[in-house]
Amino acid sequence: AVVSTQSGHYGRVVTHTTEYEVMASISRKFILENSFDKEAVHMLSIGAGRGNFETMLVRELGLKLGYLYAIEPNAVHVPLLETELKSIGAKYDINTSFFNKEFEFDEKNETPLFDIIMLAHCLYTFEDPFGAVSHAVKFLKPHGKILIFHEGESVSSELYTYMINRSDPNIFSSSLTHGDHNLTALKITSYIRDKHPELIVSVLEDNTYLHVDEFIREQGGSMINDDTDSVSFLLQAEYQDLSGEARRDVYEIVMRNSDVVDGKYFARHMCAGIIVSLPSKE
Repeated sequence: AVVSTQSGHYGRVVTHTTEYEVMASISRKFILENSFDKEAVHMLSIGAGRGNFETMLVRELGLKLGYLYAIEPNAVHVPLLETELKSIGAKYDINTSFFNKEFEFDEKNETPLFDIIMLAHCLYTFEDPFGAVSHAVKFLKPHGKILIFHEGESVSSELYTYMINRSDPNIFSSSLTHGDHNLTALKITSYIRDKHPELIVSVLEDNTYLHVDEFIREQGGSMINDDTDSVSFLLQAEYQDLSGEARRDVYEIVMRNSDVVDGKYFARHMCAGIIVSLPSKE
């Protein structure tokens, strides 16, 4: 995937096991265990983006989709989202509002309830991610499930925290990044369990791997290549702009969070699927 951040274009992120593959594996297990491949379900997708993942659930993973209510405030994504949803013949509605604790559905009749509510890597961008999760619970059917995809404890969150605590504000400012990467799956699950002890919370997670072999072997170095571009993406700042001390610290963080796979260094980047259920009334 080619990625961009506040400071510009940071090149091609090369992964050994992609986050998309891990999300697909978690989703397939989620669909089968809850029989969402048997009867048509109503789904709410919050932060639906371009709809690629939603359509993959149907085309490749066996989700039997009866209706999708997609919330996507980015106007650039909306026409692409509509094209994707039309391609699978799904009944759908698209709402361009932001989802927060004041969000209400615009239907004239009663508020709809959903079998599945999905938030896929979007909580980073919310002003109040915890309030959004609490509000989403109100729209869940009695036997429905919330599926939240989010990063786990990983090199990304550690680097982001380092930048917040130690970086020159002229090089990095959390107010300019595209999301709060200090927010991890553990913080989300801890909030849900503390705020909503009645809810059932489980987590499926697996590592994805980001290629950093040249970066590690050159001990950070100063050369611009795909690996340093990837590290810049994780930092949300240009690696080359950091002080010598900061570059050494970043190198140590990346090294500490890396594994050797097939003779090459890959940074671990945990992807978590958080599943939230209402308590059974039976």
